[in-house]
Amino acid sequence: MNTMGDVKKKNQEWKIEISTENGTITLVLIDKNDNRVSRKMPYSEFIIENVHEIGRNLEFEYNKANNVILEPYNISRIIGLVNDQIIAESDK
Repeated sequence: MNTMGDVKKKNQEWKIEISTENGTITLVLIDKNDNRVSRKMPYSEFIIENVHEIGRNLEFEYNKANNVILEPYNISRIIGLVNDQIIAESDK
């Protein structure tokens, strides 16, 4: 597995790690309590046009796994982290 690193913003309770393998990308959303949810997708779908869909899918999986409903500011932070990862990858 080829790990591309992670993006972690200061003073936020969220982190996203990404890795690639055989043309797929795996995103792992991690909260401040180290709860994790992941999503796999084809690498070709990891584009800026899909940032909201990717972020909302991670939010949905997190809500389902932890039996919670996230506040809108948390959803925005998750989408922002996904956006940062897409930009970082496209700059390579």
